[in-house]
Formats: sequence, C-alpha cells, structure tokens
Amino acid sequence: MKVELPYGDSHLTADIPDSNLVEVIYPHHLEPEETASQYVQQALQAPLGCPPLSRLARRGQRVAIVVDDHTRPCPTWEMMPPVMEELHRRGIGDQDATVIFSTGTHRPVKHEEARRLLGGDFADRLTYLSNECRGDRFTSVGTTSRGTEVKVNDAYLEADLRILLGDVEIHYFAGYGGGRKSVLPGICHYSTIQDNYTTNFFHPHARPGRLDGNPMYENMTEAARLAPPHFCLNVVQNARHQMVGAFAGDFDMVLRKGAAVVDKMFKVQVKDRADIVVTAADGTPHDINLYQAYKAIHLALNVVNPGGIIILAAECPDGHGSQPYHDWMQRYATADEIQEELSREFVPGGHKAYFHARALEQAQFFMVSEMDRDLLEGVFRMRVFDSVDRAVQEALRIRGRDASLLAIPQGTTTLPV
Repeated sequence: MKVELPYGDSHLTADIPDSNLVEVIYPHHLEPEETASQYVQQALQAPLGCPPLSRLARRGQRVAIVVDDHTRPCPTWEMMPPVMEELHRRGIGDQDATVIFSTGTHRPVKHEEARRLLGGDFADRLTYLSNECRGDRFTSVGTTSRGTEVKVNDAYLEADLRILLGDVEIHYFAGYGGGRKSVLPGICHYSTIQDNYTTNFFHPHARPGRLDGNPMYENMTEAARLAPPHFCLNVVQNARHQMVGAFAGDFDMVLRKGAAVVDKMFKVQVKDRADIVVTAADGTPHDINLYQAYKAIHLALNVVNPGGIIILAAECPDGHGSQPYHDWMQRYATADEIQEELSREFVPGGHKAYFHARALEQAQFFMVSEMDRDLLEGVFRMRVFDSVDRAVQEALRIRGRDASLLAIPQGTTTLPV
C-alpha cells in the first residue's frame, strides 16, 4: 500500500507491504460547511461569554493583537482582515494596533514570515513584534495559586483592547493549543515560562487531549486570567488544513468549544499496538525543526510495542530548533539524569530532551529528513535513511518479516487512543 506522508510543503510516498500493515490511522474527516470567511464572521457576530468586538472597540484605543508564530499552522491571514475591518469601523486606525507574535521561547519571526502569516500587506502597514522572552519589557501581574509569578509583555499590558488570535489542536502536554496558550507561554517572560514548566511538567495528567485535571492547563489558564484578554478568536482546521470551525469570546470557552471539534477529528481509536510505526510531523510548519517534529514521535509512543521502531518523516529546514534541546541531548545519557537536572532548574528545551531520551527507552527512532545526518545520529540518537522505504525495510529486518506496522501520516495532530 502506498501511503502519502506530509513533508515540508510537499509529501513523501511510503510503499508499505500489505502483509505487515495493520492500519493507516487517519483523522476522521469533517467537511467544511462554510467558507473560512463565513466561519470567522459568524464567530465574531456571536461571541461566547463576552460582548462582540463591535461593542468592545472604541475610537482612541490602543489595540494589541496576539497571533501565532511561524511554528503553528494557524491561518491568521484568514482572521486578520475581518478583525481589522471591525476595528476600522469603530474608528481604530492601523497606527493604533500592534501585532505581537506569541513566540514564547521560540526565535523571533522574520519579516518574510510575518508577511506570510498575517497576509495582505499587514506586516508592512502595522507595527509588529515578537515576544523576546529574555528582554526587560515585562511587568508582573500577580502570582498563580501554584506559585508562578506571571510577567507579561508590556506591549500587551499597555493596550486598551487585547485580542488573541489562534487555533486549537492537540498539544502533547498542555492538552490542547489555543486559548490561554497565547498568553502563557506566548507573551510571557522566560522566568514565568520556566516556572510553569517546573511546577507542572512532570505531573502524570500533563498530557495530550486533557484539560480538566491537567495542572499545565490550569496554571496557564489562571495566569491568563491575571492579564485577561478582552476578546479571543480561535479556529479549528481538519487534516487538509481546511477551516471547519471558529469560535470567539472568552478565551477558555473558546478553547473548550474548539477542543470538542478537535476531538471529533483527531482522537482516533486504535485496535492494537504495532512493532513499527511510520509517522510524519504533518508537514509545514509542524516539521519546521526537530523541536516541533518530535511531537509526532511522542504521540506515536501510544501505539508502538515496547522495543519497537518509530520511523519519522520530517523535513526540519530549521535544524534542531532549540539549542538547549541539542545541548542536553549531548550532555546527558539518560532521561533520569535529565529529570534530576530539570528538577533543580527547569530549562525550556531541556524538557524536550527529557521526552526524547525517555522515548528512546521505549523504541528506536529512524528518521528521514533534510537535517544533518551526523547531528541526528550523533546527538539525537536517530538512524537516518534516504527514504521511508529503506527505513521500513531495515525495520522489518530488525523486527522480523512478520512484524506488524501502523502508519500515522498526520502524526503531530493525531492522538491514537
């Protein structure tokens, strides 16, 4: 059977023996019932738990619009025009609006990326900035019940009207992306992001597809309430990156509505585990670097047999994507060593090394990528292959010609349960 695996802006084709293939795990498909513009307009007109933007916006206000960065698939370019049109109708000009890319600890967004992400000529017309998390333009707004001091970007706090734009999808320890995640980690200081991880990261309920009882979600939500957005607009996309839902209003109500739609599509029941799992990080932007692409491995662990093999196809044009991730993989041999160090001082990026090292205790990793082979093999302990087919052949040689195999083409967003 030929299985197409998203890879950058294209795809790779894997030729998988029928005798070994147990199942190809695809998300359940939802067909769009409206155009993207219609979904967004309807959400703006019927917000949940707060007045519409048309009543919140007033002439003379300074507006902060927080948007996803280059590592997320959010179609911000579909959301910006109706939001800006509404602001313009209320007398708010381009000069009154600042876009903040919620980069968290990620690198700043480049100008060409900003143009693509925002669409139209917004990157040239509007002031925009990335969250430089180690800078000094942050103010403390309080402390959560779990002891996290919340320092938020001043450009956001100084605005009279604060708007979040984002999308909802599975997240491997925060439950779901979207909603409060635009604030923490999106526009918070490094110390706040670090403490949120330190306090909640190792809790067994900090896992994909869970909100209630997930301390990561609960702490992030409490933090966002200390610097509350006035309005949130989140969208949901299917596996074809078509918009199938949009929700506006209170950021947590929006998140939960979006998560319900995500669950219908991306939580997929699987009959049995397999010896070999072939997966992909769902192409651009999920496979922009290994830091992001690893998430496909993390979800594949749900369905690979102990000692099995996970084959990951991920282009990774930006390389590993995190110096701490690289350094900690190079420095420490085991996940226990990393956990001990993280318990002393949590370093974002080090947490990815912890996940990676722990996963290596459960399975071998094979990789098809544009990343440097020596780096993948020497630092990240992954065997590199020129094609998925060669990786499959080697996996079958190791696990046996009758080994069972599962394929998960949208590995970053599909949660096999």
